[in-house]
Amino acid sequence: MALQSIGDLAQGFVLRQQGAHLARETARLTHEVSTGRTTDTAKHVSGNLVPLADVERALTLADAHRDVARIASVDAEIMQTALGRVAESGEALAQAALTADSVSGAIQSTVLAQGARAALSTMIGALNTTSAGRALFGGDLADRSPLADTDTLLQELRTVLTAAPDATTLRSELDAFFDAPGGGFSTVVYRGGQAPAAAFALGAGETVALRIHADDAALRGQIKQAAMLSLLDDPALALGREDRAALVRDMGTGLLSGQDGVTRLRAQLGFAEERIAQARSRIDAEITSLGIARNDLVSVDIFDSATALEQVQSQLETLYTITARTARLNLASFLS
Repeated sequence: MALQSIGDLAQGFVLRQQGAHLARETARLTHEVSTGRTTDTAKHVSGNLVPLADVERALTLADAHRDVARIASVDAEIMQTALGRVAESGEALAQAALTADSVSGAIQSTVLAQGARAALSTMIGALNTTSAGRALFGGDLADRSPLADTDTLLQELRTVLTAAPDATTLRSELDAFFDAPGGGFSTVVYRGGQAPAAAFALGAGETVALRIHADDAALRGQIKQAAMLSLLDDPALALGREDRAALVRDMGTGLLSGQDGVTRLRAQLGFAEERIAQARSRIDAEITSLGIARNDLVSVDIFDSATALEQVQSQLETLYTITARTARLNLASFLS
């Protein structure tokens, strides 16, 4: 039998090829052992990438829904806090008005009016709350504060009320300003949108809407009573002693009875928060399930990979020994 041999140059070339191949195999198997995932997905799934693509697409969509649900949860929490501030301010002002011994004196009227202005500012500030630059109580016009500031509101209302010749007319003008279509509140004070804000898409065909506007009747009522009490010490108002006292009692009663409306809004928001929380749990479970499905498609047997890695390392050591003996290389030279 004839023996075939190769020259030194060819032998060196073959050894380098084998060394490069074993180095690549070592890197591949090391990655598989450390991550449990294949480095050649197409080969691992025999060229059928459709199932993996479906899972990846579903994961991307679920991640997007998770982000939307997180934003919805944050917005709802901020809105709930804002409504709580409105309710607390209104209730405290109602107690102050209903427990006042007398409002006929200038000092007493001034103290109550100052407290009312502080409460009014708190209410307006709460309803102008934003999240990530979006006004939460402004409907579809989220790029602006839905309510004018306290000074603007009181100036507009003062202009209307000081023209009233008597207490009866003053009350009628107050109601018209806040409640009538085309009144001062709807044309000057409320600057948000009339259309609702877009609903949040939470996946699985589920949506949730946080559609509470700053001009809601319950919120407008609290602002109305607080604004009237804020002008209590204005000498230009046509109010006698008894009229002023009656007005304070009525405004205090209105603030207190109006708490039911604010509570209704908070309950409505709480229901939305519960739905969002349930959706987040569902989405998290879906992402976990999809992650497992993806891992099943691209995972490898770590023990098989570890065994193969040991074999490749043994081959690499053998190759080094042969190469070193052939070319009289040292380890440092070979690795470089």
